Formats: sequence, C-alpha cells, structure tokens
Amino acid sequence: MTCVPTGRTARLAKTLTARPGTRYKACPSGYAADGDTSGTAWRTGEAVAEMTAEDRGVRRVVKGGIAVGAAVAAVAFATLAALVAVGWSPVVRTDGHVADVLARWMAPRGTAVAALSRISEVFHPTVFRVIAVLGAGWLWWWSRRAGAADPASTRRLALYVLVTVELGGLLARGCKELLARPRPAPVDPVAHATGYSFPSGHAVGVMVAAVALLVAVGSVTGRRPGALWWSGAAVVVVATGFARLGLGLHYLSDVLGGYLLGLAWGLGLAALLRPWAVRPSDGSSAHGRARPPPGGPAGEDRVRRTGSAP
Repeated sequence: MTCVPTGRTARLAKTLTARPGTRYKACPSGYAADGDTSGTAWRTGEAVAEMTAEDRGVRRVVKGGIAVGAAVAAVAFATLAALVAVGWSPVVRTDGHVADVLARWMAPRGTAVAALSRISEVFHPTVFRVIAVLGAGWLWWWSRRAGAADPASTRRLALYVLVTVELGGLLARGCKELLARPRPAPVDPVAHATGYSFPSGHAVGVMVAAVALLVAVGSVTGRRPGALWWSGAAVVVVATGFARLGLGLHYLSDVLGGYLLGLAWGLGLAALLRPWAVRPSDGSSAHGRARPPPGGPAGEDRVRRTGSAP
C-alpha cells in the first residue's frame, strides 16, 4: 500500500512507500491510501527526518524574527524615553502641537468626548488582565484533557498569556515612576486622570493584549492569524491610543512609547517562552503540518497493527 500526502502535507513530505512485513490499519493523518492495502508497513524514516528538520528550521526562523522585533522595539522605546527625559525640543514641540489641536477640536464636541471616554473604559488595561486570567485558566484546563496533543506547550502558552498581560501593567507603572513626566494640562480639560504620563498605560496594555492574542491564535490554530485578526487588533490598538490623545490625557510620544514598550515586552516573552509550539489534537505540528508516523521500531509500535503478512 502507498500513502499519498494530501493537503498541506503534500507540499512537505514524500509519498510513504510500503515494504513487506507488517500490515497496518490506516494511513497517518494527512495521508490517503492509494493502491493495494495488503501486508504492508511504512518506510517513513526519510520523510520523518525531512519533516522534523523543516519544522525545527521554521521554529528557529519564527523565534529569531520575534527576537529581532522585540530588540528593535526595545531600542526604539529606550531612545524615545531618553529624548522625553531630556526634553528634546522636536519631541516637545510635536507633543504640544498635537495636544493643542486635539484640545481645540474636542472642547465643543461632547458626543466625541463621551465616545472616547467609553473606548478608554472598554479597553482599560484591567479589562485585558481579567480576560488574560480567564484565557490562561482555560488553556491550562485544556492542557489537562486527554484531547490535548501537546500539554506542555499548551501550559507554556497559558503561562505566556498570563505573565505577559499581568506583568505588562507593572512594567508600564515602573517606567512612569522612573521618568515622572507630568500629564498634559489643557486650558479647558475634557477629562482627568492621575499619575504620570509616559508611557501611556492604556497604550502598553492594548499592545501587549494584541500581541498576546495574535500569538495565542497562531499557536492554537497552527496557522498565521488571518487578516481579520490583524485588522481587528489594529483597530483596537489605534482607537485606544487616539482616545487617550483626544481626551487630553497623554501626549503623542506617551502613546507611541506605550506601543513600543508593549510590543517589546510581548515579543520578548514570546521569544523566551516559545508559546507557538502548541499542536492541535489531530497530531499536526505547531505550524499546521501533519506529521507522518515516526520511522524505526519505536515508531512502528505506535501504529495500530491488524496482522502480519506471511
């Protein structure tokens, strides 16, 4: 019998040819039987080696790209924080100009103020923390069920979601205390908030939540998040940042700094914890690739036998 790769497997593995010996009940996940099914066993060592090497290579590329993204975001945040701390005039002028324009535009518009206030409430960092606790709890529960193919990786994803979102708020608060930048003081304020200004806690919280969401979706589904996920996350991130600017509670550099800090934190922990290794219960790999059965004597024991050829 010959097992022919189907779907995504067809692009990643060779046809599994048979050799006389042991007869098995069915082809592995991602393969379809083609031909005589009598008295056969799979010669899978070469295909498995190819799949394993490619899977390892993909994971290295993913981890390397995430680590580079985290490093770039961290350097950008540190640079912006230093410019804010020393009061670099281009940053100060830009912040003041944007704040003045938005203050004049928002003052007579009560409906817009109410809408931005509601956005700030709905996407408050505390909301994301509660969702993170619930999501991490569900992932941990799922990892203990029999259907979870990779419990360790699922628990690692739960830990990533919980630590990233919960500690992101403490990180933002620490940076605020370190820089101690006063909030904007418009002549006719439309909203009030306490604490320091840089970086925006809302911006940090929403960016961390967006990164954690996209990482979790990619890990659980085994595929890159689609355009709908990316677009939804982008809309929420931008809307939250604009709400803080429109209400006169932050400068432009506060929001940008919050985005950079949240991005660096979310990507950095992703590179450290590698939560994308979760596999669905159908036996496919972390990137949605169905694996052929392991070769060799140990692998043969895991394939159901129905008898032996004479």
